[in-house]
Amino acid sequence: MVLSLFKQKSKEAKFWDWFAENQSKYHAEPASQEEMNMLFGELSYQIKKINPGIVFDFSPLHENGVKEFTISADGMKDVFPVVQALIQKAPKLDNWQFNEFRQRVPGDDLQIRFGDTEIGYSDLFFRFKDEGDKLGIELHVRNLGEPPFTQNAVYILLDALIGEYDVTTKISWIDWIKLDENNIENLSQIIYLRNVIDEKKN
Repeated sequence: MVLSLFKQKSKEAKFWDWFAENQSKYHAEPASQEEMNMLFGELSYQIKKINPGIVFDFSPLHENGVKEFTISADGMKDVFPVVQALIQKAPKLDNWQFNEFRQRVPGDDLQIRFGDTEIGYSDLFFRFKDEGDKLGIELHVRNLGEPPFTQNAVYILLDALIGEYDVTTKISWIDWIKLDENNIENLSQIIYLRNVIDEKKN
């Protein structure tokens, strides 16, 4: 029997080897939608070899030349260790910042378009129940359930507000309620959820 003297590379190491070889394609802005689709398709194929639940995103190019590459579990807690292991093995590459999970986005007036849905922080209000190290959230959403509303858009806003890690680990449940415009004075604007979450960490 012949024993190999070389240790086989992990899936994470193989991915980062591939990314390092192709990084320039992703650091530059795609010339067309077709090119972007091709690049993202290839990256998706490579990263999902590690786990099919992993998703990713890129920031715009910052003024200092740095581009952020965010690797996300898409809110699936069982994929969190996979994302953490992948980021731990990330190489140090010039002009790149690698993020573990979707990060908080500064600002209190974010609005996004998700498919045909337009929604922002101004459409979200809440009450909460303190459950020790976690919160239960009664989430009041303007136009909840009306076409083309989608809960995915709200989750993206929550990730931007408090970060994907805190959404998944600090919120135990969400009760979705269509906003009653006459009841707003009894609710808190969603931006204050950031303060409530951070106070629980202290």
